[in-house]
Amino acid sequence: MIKTVKKIISYIMVCVLFLSMCIPCEAAQTSTATASDANATTGFPQITSTSAIIMDAQSGQIIYEKNSHTRQYPASITKIMTAYLAIKNGDLNSTITMSDAAVWGIDRNSSHIALDVGEEISMSDALYAVMLMSANEAAWAIAEQVSGSLENFVQLMNDTAQSLGCKDTHFTNANGLHDPDHYTTAYDMALITKEALTSKTFREYASETYHEIPPTNMNNETRYLTQGNRMMLSNSEYYYPACQGGKTGYTDDAGGTLVVWAEKNDMQLICVTMGAPDNATNYTDSIALFNYVFNNYSNTTLLSDYEFDAEAATTAQNFLNDYYGCENLGTMHLSVDNNQPFIFANNADRTKLQMNFVPSADRLDEGYIGTLEVSYEGTTCLTLPVSYSGYVNSNDDVAVAEAYKNGSIRPALIKEKKSYWKYIIAAVVVACILGLFIYANVIEPRKRKQNSRSRRR
Repeated sequence: MIKTVKKIISYIMVCVLFLSMCIPCEAAQTSTATASDANATTGFPQITSTSAIIMDAQSGQIIYEKNSHTRQYPASITKIMTAYLAIKNGDLNSTITMSDAAVWGIDRNSSHIALDVGEEISMSDALYAVMLMSANEAAWAIAEQVSGSLENFVQLMNDTAQSLGCKDTHFTNANGLHDPDHYTTAYDMALITKEALTSKTFREYASETYHEIPPTNMNNETRYLTQGNRMMLSNSEYYYPACQGGKTGYTDDAGGTLVVWAEKNDMQLICVTMGAPDNATNYTDSIALFNYVFNNYSNTTLLSDYEFDAEAATTAQNFLNDYYGCENLGTMHLSVDNNQPFIFANNADRTKLQMNFVPSADRLDEGYIGTLEVSYEGTTCLTLPVSYSGYVNSNDDVAVAEAYKNGSIRPALIKEKKSYWKYIIAAVVVACILGLFIYANVIEPRKRKQNSRSRRR
């Protein structure tokens, strides 16, 4: 009996293992990291900041990076997220009443404009105080005005960062004053800034160099605000005419931090430098990086004539066939935005550019079947979504198939059909186990009894 049970258990394990190998698996998510150090040998200047990145504000293409995914304390460049969310979710014409927490919750030796408890200020003026003078109490008050509490606003900050693809960012306040759990990276800050720059209103606040706050209910004097980013001041040794805006930051723990964006030669670039010994170093590092890219790179349309080959189409078809557990009845057509700008070194060998289609199920609901990775000398520097059409699922009935041909629905809508396999295979496994159990406990004992009686005769 024991030997029989062991055989049955072994048989069950083999069946389960075999069947588990047959279960259709979800498509693995494909990495879309675009950080590139391929330009390290092309003469980029040596910089002092411990982390840095140059990103195209339009496409997100990374042209230069140094430790861009290393977590750092951001200090006041945090306020880029604060200002953006205030503009997106708040009422610029609303009146803020300064709370006790906003006024006294900050280090009074940090940046502020001496707002008092109960003082009233417009949301618009508070934003200018944040972006020009880095007023910490104004940032706190904005958070309370937009979300009802600082805690709720911080949650909004973190949710927004996550939605933008920031994987190494965690905020605990709206102003950037030091907290061990308040951190980000140069890459994540570039993503946040890229999103903020989609707002024309944000650009206007960030590009202003001077603003006056009129007398309030508790202050009879006008407050005069001047830009703290010296790359925007014409009388500064760090003045950079192409600079369109930015935000400085500094704490003892963070060191100097700076986010700036500049536009020149049909390129709009975001530069983030973090972990500098002081803000002067942030300026010199940023200027050096900007100058190198603007002088040695051009904005091109390398993909204007790009078409996917038959191999890529076959790869896409096979991917969806496996994903849905069926066969394709149509002709797959892949496409990408051919007008996508691409910043490329002037003296680089364009024959070394490689295009690689990577299928992925991550965005099937949006009509994308994967990404096109553009790489130079083996390093990915730009990732673009790939759309598809012409795929007809053979598991669909005639009406659904016709709808696919007309383009009115997409295969992602019938993904649940694939899940039937799981139930079918699970039922088979249960049936096998039940059958073996009956055999071992009913049929086998009867056979032994019959054999025993035969031997007695």
